Amino acid sequence: MTEQELARVIWNIKEIIRNIYDDAEVEDVILPFTLLRRLDCVLDQHRDYILSEMDKIKDKPEGYRKLKLKSLMDERKLTFFNESGLSLQKLLANPNMIADNFKTYLEGFTDNVKDILSNFVHQDGESPDLTQIYRRLDKNNKLFAVVQTFVREADLDPAKVSNAQMGTVFEIVIRWSKESTNSKAGQYYTPREIVRLLAHLTLHGKEQELQQVGKHFLIYDPCCGTGGMLTAAKELIKEESHRDDIKVYLYGQELNEKTYAICKSDLLIKGDTQNLDKQVFQGDTLADDKLYGKKFNFMLANPPFGVDWGKDEHTKKAVLKDNCPGGRFEAGLPSTSDGSLLFLMHMISKMDDQNGSRIGIVLNGSPLFNGDAGSGWSNIRKSLLDRNLLDAIVALPKNLFYGTDISSYLWILDNKRPAERQNKVLFIDANHPDFVNPLQKSLGKKRFEISDAGITAILNLYSAYKTSSCPIKDEETGEFKMLEIAKLLDYDEFLYTKMSTQRPLRLWFEDITGKYSALCTDENFDPESKKNLILKTISQVVGIDIKRSDSEFFTFLKEKKVKVAVTEIKTIRTAFGIIDEDAPEVHENPLKPESGIVPDSNLSDTEIVPMKDDIEDYFEREVIPFAPDAWMERSKDKVGCEFPFTKLFYIYKPLRSSEAIMKELEDLEKSTMGEIANLRSE
Repeated sequence: MTEQELARVIWNIKEIIRNIYDDAEVEDVILPFTLLRRLDCVLDQHRDYILSEMDKIKDKPEGYRKLKLKSLMDERKLTFFNESGLSLQKLLANPNMIADNFKTYLEGFTDNVKDILSNFVHQDGESPDLTQIYRRLDKNNKLFAVVQTFVREADLDPAKVSNAQMGTVFEIVIRWSKESTNSKAGQYYTPREIVRLLAHLTLHGKEQELQQVGKHFLIYDPCCGTGGMLTAAKELIKEESHRDDIKVYLYGQELNEKTYAICKSDLLIKGDTQNLDKQVFQGDTLADDKLYGKKFNFMLANPPFGVDWGKDEHTKKAVLKDNCPGGRFEAGLPSTSDGSLLFLMHMISKMDDQNGSRIGIVLNGSPLFNGDAGSGWSNIRKSLLDRNLLDAIVALPKNLFYGTDISSYLWILDNKRPAERQNKVLFIDANHPDFVNPLQKSLGKKRFEISDAGITAILNLYSAYKTSSCPIKDEETGEFKMLEIAKLLDYDEFLYTKMSTQRPLRLWFEDITGKYSALCTDENFDPESKKNLILKTISQVVGIDIKRSDSEFFTFLKEKKVKVAVTEIKTIRTAFGIIDEDAPEVHENPLKPESGIVPDSNLSDTEIVPMKDDIEDYFEREVIPFAPDAWMERSKDKVGCEFPFTKLFYIYKPLRSSEAIMKELEDLEKSTMGEIANLRSE
């Protein structure tokens, strides 16, 4: 029986419980029972021996018994055991007591298995209530039928189903469970072909290192979901190294309890002898890093898109605390509406500066360009370039994920980049139909999958690491056109200075009495308030209505013995001044031209100056010809960074001519009239 066939046998057991569990709940039975059945089959050849040895010391203290059990498990190369002496098969011997015995059976497992089971049913504490796994089945008289079907139909004996095969079977069942409902599937499960592509990109260039005898590798996923990223990377390392004895240790953390349980189940089912209790954790990675201080060789992740990290006060407090020199988020903070870049910075903090690390992460379009110069978004992007970490960004086709159809990108980071790649980044535009195959049936919003040929093409473009073109089929005409789909660019192409420019305020003063009268009709204006008394005084000056410039106006007031405080100048200009580009410029002190020019806030502007350009030259070339009186406010300069992916690969398509559109309309009208005539003749 193939893995696919065995997975189908297990998945079809859902028919027994179809009227008891909704589609979204079926996995609550299928997944834990599959785990239990596999664990039973693994223990079948060890159970009697270990129980007989444990029976010899039944009167010994609990601590001694635990040490003995651990020793026996190590002897038999087991990472779990069940001291109850029961199994799913043995439970069938007493149908009337199956619920009570099932409780005893579950409680007999070692703590690592009970941890997984407790997370399946969202139970915490030292003594979780595991009866929720089977309570509804028992209440509806389906527990015996489910246990019996698993025992009869799902033969998961390790002699017949290897660990690798079992892992594949469980992955298939997990995938079907997510695809059957599509409920948040994109959040907890990444399509396998995307995982495979990301793993290949992340491990690229490390092939020789993987073949070095004695080397071991640590893989980490900070939001590991069902563990697909971890297992795919491990499988690829074993494949690329051509060594069965290579040591690959998996680490991860997952917020969702059930997904965490699935992840640990998958790893346990695959017979991984690692200490998963100290490697894979349940919890909020941003709020409580369970692997603080740990460094890794490879890191992969598909963090949740658009999750508000500011809603949870505990998470927000932890993030703000680490937004400091030396902290995880020292580069800056993105807006609270999307925390995906927080996961990226978290991963960067775990890069091994001595031995090198590579990161592969799935992100949406926001991290490419969100945020102005000086913002957290921009500063984070800039930090990637400042530290020479960003190696490549790959744009994926749309409609690849179950829960979202937005554009997605794969970012690849490396802190030990070859000399020829220093300060360069490769952009690959794989957002073309040529890279995908359509699905026979849409799975939620997933309508396509990346084809094997598409994966190979992307990997070849990345391996070449140069600007490249290839023939791409035009969706409208069906013809193939040579398009540039890979661009190798210098880091400086994405850095810019946001430079502020100012122009002088220019004012005329006239008809002061009329303006003051208009002010007095405004219900929000109080002529008797202290700050407005100067306006009343000025309006009563004889000859005040004649048109004057700013300096002439205040000189006239001085001549008329009107005392104007420095703090009142702005009030007077706001109330009586008329902005006019033909008026003389205004100075800070209207009686002292050397005091400096007052900028017109309405004419304040910013210029985006590419980092490769000299700012002075840019200003003379792009600003002065259009605004000769402008000047630069260099104290407000901010360096920004963005990756305008769409702009890089934009291809202008000319609009259709009006003649062509009219001809098409005329042809359509003729065709329609012809069909109407045929209908009438019938």
